[in-house]
Amino acid sequence: MTAQVRIAPGRLIHTGGSVVDTASDATVQDSPRGLCFPSLVLAGHRQAVTAAVWSPDGQRVVTASQDGTAKVWDAVTGYCEHTLEGHEGAVTSVAVSPDNVKVATASTDRTARIWDVETGECAKVLDAHTGPVFVVQFSAGGTEVLTASADRTARLWSPSGELLRKLSGHTQALYSATFSPGGTEVLTASHDKTARLWDLSGELRQTFSGHSAHVYKAVFAADGAKVVTCSADDTARVFEAATGQCTRTLVGHASAVYAAAFTPDGSQVLTGSADTHVGLFDVATGQLLRLFQEHAMAVHTVALSADASQVLTAGDDRSVRIFDFASGECLRCFEGHGDHVYTACFSPSCKQVLTASEDATAKIFDI
Repeated sequence: MTAQVRIAPGRLIHTGGSVVDTASDATVQDSPRGLCFPSLVLAGHRQAVTAAVWSPDGQRVVTASQDGTAKVWDAVTGYCEHTLEGHEGAVTSVAVSPDNVKVATASTDRTARIWDVETGECAKVLDAHTGPVFVVQFSAGGTEVLTASADRTARLWSPSGELLRKLSGHTQALYSATFSPGGTEVLTASHDKTARLWDLSGELRQTFSGHSAHVYKAVFAADGAKVVTCSADDTARVFEAATGQCTRTLVGHASAVYAAAFTPDGSQVLTGSADTHVGLFDVATGQLLRLFQEHAMAVHTVALSADASQVLTAGDDRSVRIFDFASGECLRCFEGHGDHVYTACFSPSCKQVLTASEDATAKIFDI
C-alpha cells in the first residue's frame, strides 16, 4: 500500500530529506518500485529554471531562471544563500569559477554578469554584446570568461570584466560555445549550419561544415582531437579538430539531434534526439551500436559518469534516467518534475544528479 502525506499549501517542508515547495496543495507518495524521487527540491524561482550547475567543490548549486534571477543554494541543506538580481531579461546560462568564488550569468538582456559567491553582489557587467547572450563559461584556469550571443559573435573577457577578444565570423546566432580541454581554443556552434574553432587570439582555425540545418551544439573529445556537432538535420557529424575534415556522419535518428557526448577514449559518441531516443555510435565506422529507448519525448541532455559506466539523460517527458552503459539497461528513473527537464548533470562525486525544469524548480537526486 502506498503511504500518502497531505501537505498544507504555502509551506516549505522536509520529507525524508526532501525539501518540498507547497505553493499549492501537494501529495507526497512513497516511491513505487524502480522510481526515485528527489532528496532536495530547490524551489523559489517564479518561472522556468533554464540551467543549473554544481560548484566544482560540490558544496553549492547555482540556478538560472526566466524570471531574470539566478540563485545560489547550499547543496546539502537546500537553503537559498543568495538571489542574484540585476538582469532585465531571462537568465539563460550560469557558471561557477574553478576556485568556487565567482558566478557568471548570461541573459537575454544582452549582458553577462560576474558575481561574488559569498556576498551575492554583482562585481562586473559584461555589456558589449548587441543581442541576447545564451552562453557563459569560465576557462579551466579561471583566467577567461567566454560568452556567446545571438549577435553572431562570441567574446572572451577577463574575470575583472575587460573585453579581451571578439570572435566574429558566424553569419547567424550562436547556440553554444565551449573552451577546448586544454583551454587554448574555443568551439562555437551556430544557426548558420556550421561550427567553428578559434584560438584565444580570436583567429579562426577551422570551419566545420556539411550540415543542412542549424547546429545546436558542438563538443570536444576529451583529448581535443575530435569534435562532434549536433544538428536539426537529424544527424551528428564527427570532425578532426586539426584539419576540419568530417570523418563520419552519424545517421540513425528520425529527428533533430540536440545533444552529444564522447566516451572518454573518443571511440564512441552518445546522442540525444527529438525522436525520443539516445543513440550510441562507433566513431571509426559511424555504425549505430545501440538505441536507448525509454524516453517518451525529446531528449535534451546526454552525459556520462566520470568512470563512463553510466549514461544520464533528460528530456521533455519530465523524467531523468540513468542507463548502464555496457548493457543499455535503465537503472534509475528520477521522477518529480511537473514539466520539461532542460538540463541534468552529475555531481562532482557522481553520487547525485542535478536537474533544471520548466516547472520553476531544480532538483537533486541521490543515485
